[in-house]
Amino acid sequence: MLERGTPRAVAIGRWEMALSLVIAAVLIGRLIRAYPFLLPNRLPGLVLYELGPGLVLAAAIGTAIIITRDSGALGACARLAWLGLAALATGAAVLAVEFSDALQGRWV
Repeated sequence: MLERGTPRAVAIGRWEMALSLVIAAVLIGRLIRAYPFLLPNRLPGLVLYELGPGLVLAAAIGTAIIITRDSGALGACARLAWLGLAALATGAAVLAVEFSDALQGRWV
């Protein structure tokens, strides 16, 4: 059992917040791509459709790197790699669920 306010509990909380930000950004990006008809017409909608998912993910990863700055001995590059891997795994899981009928169990 973790005690409140201990360095380990604080580090776990920061990493959980950081990972939840990244996962939410991936899901928001998928929502933008899946429902383009909800975006405004013309140029603002096109910009949101094309750049929105990447910008949301970049902002979330940047915020997550800042949140986890004081937790552990990992440098910024290592934290970026871990959070990038989390985003990649989340994106792969979302795509697998979304296109499971088309894949029909084949992962080539």
